[in-house]
Amino acid sequence: MSWENLIRTKEGYVKVLDKVLSTLPQTIGKAGDRLIVLKPEILHESRRTIVTNFKELAEKLNREPAHLAKFISKESGKPGSVGGERLIIQGRLTNEEFRRLIELYVREFVKCPVCGGLDTKIVSERRLRFLVCEVCGAKSPIRKL
Repeated sequence: MSWENLIRTKEGYVKVLDKVLSTLPQTIGKAGDRLIVLKPEILHESRRTIVTNFKELAEKLNREPAHLAKFISKESGKPGSVGGERLIIQGRLTNEEFRRLIELYVREFVKCPVCGGLDTKIVSERRLRFLVCEVCGAKSPIRKL
């Protein structure tokens, strides 16, 4: 008996649906199940702000440290550079200001606007940049830094 003939009746449809549902995994995580905990280690040295675990923060967000550093520099209006594991910002940046900048970065360049998932990547196509979600497959345009 073919699938087309089987789903013409209510019993057949339910049978096919049960078969399909049995092949799915038993636990399906929601997009909001994953949580990223960021604990920046910030030092204030005269007129500079140093984030000692900056590379680790970027890796947790699955982003290039240079991209995150460029965002922080542009949004804070203070020049900065990545040196090894650290980010050195010329000028004082309070812990609260840094936390707010990281939240803004996550909202704009990490979190999927469709499902809220954090498993995303930035893809360039021609002159445009997109945030591609690995959870739901959404493709959303983002601004270029």
